[in-house]
Amino acid sequence: MSNNNPELKIKHAAGCLVYRHDAHGALWLLLIQDRYGKWTIPKGQLEDGETDAQAAAREVFEETGIRGALGPLIGRIEYVMLSKKGEPRLKQVAFFLLRTTSTTMSLQAEEGIHAAEWLRPDAALARIDYPQVRDIVAQALLINLSGTIEN
Repeated sequence: MSNNNPELKIKHAAGCLVYRHDAHGALWLLLIQDRYGKWTIPKGQLEDGETDAQAAAREVFEETGIRGALGPLIGRIEYVMLSKKGEPRLKQVAFFLLRTTSTTMSLQAEEGIHAAEWLRPDAALARIDYPQVRDIVAQALLINLSGTIEN
């Protein structure tokens, strides 16, 4: 999707597909349930002066309490959303990989994050409620086939 309406204000956000491997080498992906009750991956707004990568890692930590090694950009999505005043905004989101060894989470309830779960890739793809986010996760899994998501 491209910005066909140049009058729309743009909101920039970034997030990560957080992943880990268990003791047997199996791949696990982290999903969160957002304030709308939808399953997705962590993301949030850029703060002044932040790069996409910095914001992505910060948002994962703020929403889940998880830190890790930031990996490559998976891809970008964009969509139209309504501001708090009901005005349409174009939201552009950059998603990165983030590898962690942590399984302990501290969820950000004040942002509406009330649930999170580690899932195997097929289950994660089936659970994600937003089609564009599902596409990002599928792209990341293709990267995995070329060895970028390492053990």
